[in-house]
Amino acid sequence: MNITQALIGEHVLILKGLEFLRIARNKIEQNQHPPKLFFQKAVPFFRNYADKYHHYKEEFLMFGFLAQKKEGQLDLEIGSLRHQHENGRQFLTRLERSINGYEMKNEIAITSLLENLASFISVLSRHIYREDNLFFPMVEHELSVDEKATLLKQFEIEEEKLNKNNPIENNLELLKEMEKLIDMDEE
Repeated sequence: MNITQALIGEHVLILKGLEFLRIARNKIEQNQHPPKLFFQKAVPFFRNYADKYHHYKEEFLMFGFLAQKKEGQLDLEIGSLRHQHENGRQFLTRLERSINGYEMKNEIAITSLLENLASFISVLSRHIYREDNLFFPMVEHELSVDEKATLLKQFEIEEEKLNKNNPIENNLELLKEMEKLIDMDEE
């Protein structure tokens, strides 16, 4: 497997989580209320899997490697992708802060939850599209076979370290629990 295929595979799981968030958002807009527990599972999934596991490899390994190799030629594109990661973190934090008020049916908290859900879903969906269709093909073109192998080895080393502190199985279980909690059959 190559580095971009590995990241695209991780995007598939993140997109699945985003779809569950879309369903939750639609239900809330129709005055239905997915359980608080759904959001209590969603936040750690996105924080741990999407950000600490996946974005870590992009930001600190691939982006850094490319920035050094291309000597600043990709700084704007890399900066844009990092900015989207940071925006996602902020939306997720604000979403998390509104969960308790959401449970109490506080309309201000519900509105905040909806705003941050919509923003998070939109930014992350566009971000994944840009990476999969524009950035990753460029990465495949720009890196030599040896550079790709070196970067893939770094991915594997970091994945081992990350998996010790944040087991991937736990994150995949969160995704399964989100699916059960959102009760997709009603959509």
